[in-house]
Amino acid sequence: MSPIISDRQQRILALVVQDYVDTAQPVGSLALVRRHGLSVSAATVRNELAALEDLGYLMHPHTSAGRVPTVSGYRYFVEHLMRRAELRHRERRTIRHQFHQAGLDPERWLKLSAAVMARTSGVAGLVVAQPDPDRERERYHAGLVQILYQPEFADNDRLRSVVELLEHGRGLDPIARRLPPDGVQVIIGGEPPLEQVPYMTLVLSRFGLPETSGVLGVVGPTRLAYERAVPAVGFMARLMTRLMAGEAV
Repeated sequence: MSPIISDRQQRILALVVQDYVDTAQPVGSLALVRRHGLSVSAATVRNELAALEDLGYLMHPHTSAGRVPTVSGYRYFVEHLMRRAELRHRERRTIRHQFHQAGLDPERWLKLSAAVMARTSGVAGLVVAQPDPDRERERYHAGLVQILYQPEFADNDRLRSVVELLEHGRGLDPIARRLPPDGVQVIIGGEPPLEQVPYMTLVLSRFGLPETSGVLGVVGPTRLAYERAVPAVGFMARLMTRLMAGEAV
């Protein structure tokens, strides 16, 4: 069970996650007060940041006076603080129009799904599925170039682990087998089964019919825009399921 934190601490934790996602820089108390117009002093915010660090939700990089979220901090944000919003109506309408233009070609749907999720989330989109029951499962991905711009993947070994997952599905099958039949799952780096890759997060969902089922989602850093990625994956899973069932979207 997560330690209980106050309403103010929840607000500050959410702002730290938001600012760190946006800037990739440790977040300090004075910056929080100025950026968000908080009604408390920087000293008060500093004390709350220290308390959140003691609880394990934030950490203090040695080279900075600011804080960054820990794995537990991201998990608390996803489970308790993240807004459960849908994609904007205009985005949903644009995506549906793109799929209408793709016609009745399942392979084009799968490729387009990966591209849409990459564009919407700002990281890499991934789809693993059978285009039809007579073919082997195939992988489709998009957005690798966006991964190259993430500071977490400046290290060659880290970048290689993402490329191997996208290109070859390395490590993905055991995760996919454990996914529930519906709903979006957020698998944060550092948590099982991603203990060895604490810099990478997966947001995944099943979709389709039993005979043509698949898994889709996004791959990015733990410093992920969860409020964009989760609704994007959920919307695409529902849309693809309807398409596979022959329903109008």
